[in-house]
Amino acid sequence: MSSVYDFFAGEERYPCLDAEGAVRRLSEAVRCRTVNNPCINDFEEFEKLQALIRASYPAVMAAGSFELIGHAVLITIPGSDPSLPPSLYMSHQDVVPVVRGTEDNWTHGAFSGDIAEDSIWGRGTLDIKQMVFGILEAAETLLRSGARFRRTAYLAFGDDEETLNLGALGIAETLRERGIRLAYVLDEGGGLIEDGAVFGAPGVPVTLIDLMEKGYADLELSVESAGGHSSRPWGGSSLEHLARAITAIADSPFPARCPEPLLRTFEALAPYIQTEPLRTLVQDVQANADAIAAWCLKQPELFSYVTTTIAPTVIEGGSAACNVLPQNMRAAVNFRLNQGESAESLLARCREAILAADPDSPVKLRFLQANDPSNAARTDGLGYRVLEQALGEFFPGVKAVPSLTAGATDAHQYERICDTCLRCSPFMVEKALARSGVHGTDEHIPVRSYLQGIRVLMRIMELGNIEAQV
Repeated sequence: MSSVYDFFAGEERYPCLDAEGAVRRLSEAVRCRTVNNPCINDFEEFEKLQALIRASYPAVMAAGSFELIGHAVLITIPGSDPSLPPSLYMSHQDVVPVVRGTEDNWTHGAFSGDIAEDSIWGRGTLDIKQMVFGILEAAETLLRSGARFRRTAYLAFGDDEETLNLGALGIAETLRERGIRLAYVLDEGGGLIEDGAVFGAPGVPVTLIDLMEKGYADLELSVESAGGHSSRPWGGSSLEHLARAITAIADSPFPARCPEPLLRTFEALAPYIQTEPLRTLVQDVQANADAIAAWCLKQPELFSYVTTTIAPTVIEGGSAACNVLPQNMRAAVNFRLNQGESAESLLARCREAILAADPDSPVKLRFLQANDPSNAARTDGLGYRVLEQALGEFFPGVKAVPSLTAGATDAHQYERICDTCLRCSPFMVEKALARSGVHGTDEHIPVRSYLQGIRVLMRIMELGNIEAQV
């Protein structure tokens, strides 16, 4: 497929957008080292970021109200028509840490915010401070140009999406207590224009609007042992039992099943699909759902969409010497739950697999965290219509299709007050950059991609909040 920039249009629109200032402000945001972890107790860097927001967007601050819910930010821009349910534009302030020992591998420092080679460099430029500040730039530019919102807009930025999701949960619960029901939510997701070949439609440029996310679970496996000399391993070592348990789980893959949003993807692309047997199967997607799932399971790009994935990620407590039996050990396995699964059914399945392989297994199981798959967002309402239109205006010729994400976002926390939680970042970058840069070394965003994403967000706000479609 050609360069992502071949699909950009409307870059001359919104001449009122302060492009140079927008780039500078994102650069300053990157310099705030808002790395979060479950044990964080020093929020100085978050406070610096929040002070930057307050100082950088005077029109937003004048028109709206800024409040902290814990360390999460909620900005309310009131609309003139209280009968219209509000919209919510969201992202998160926190970023993942730099992998220890790789600091010197960065072309530009991970928290430098350098503006070089037509890009802004540093942690958060792709995940996902560009969305935080893109939302703010869009609202600021519209308000500064004299626009007035008819529909209330919430700008919501959690502080711990990369860890516990408590910030978004706190905002959602606050809005629920205030009796708010949202028209739509827009969160991170997508961010790519890719060749439809991955879905059997080569040559068709596609971007995804994710309607749901898979569930998430970190399952801890632990075993206790008295240890001792390795010459007397009666009953097996703790490492042996742990290894058997991990292997038993990994050797018990979950069945393939097409979640409803993925069926919607194939329905949308059916006229363009050329790859067999998919071309024949999509003539009746619903009737052939099982066969489509089986085909996807064999595709590296799609298998994670149709099954609960199993990824052993942590093992701790092994002996420091080869002739000493380890004592207490633990491991963690990460799962991304497919639609139709639950944390409860997952736990039961893992326990059954372990006992089938080792009936006397002493391994104990507990979730470090777990949530079920999200609901699927509606596509027949305002939010999807507005997003689809805005994407079509700025990326003409690209087919926006409903889908799902295998990753986790904060959006699912808002399902209690919204039935249209959409995940689609309009900051389109090359696929290779997205794959290497998100959570990786040399994370950066091209200036051109950043500014185009802001324009898309401005158009979404125009359609949804200013023109206030119903």
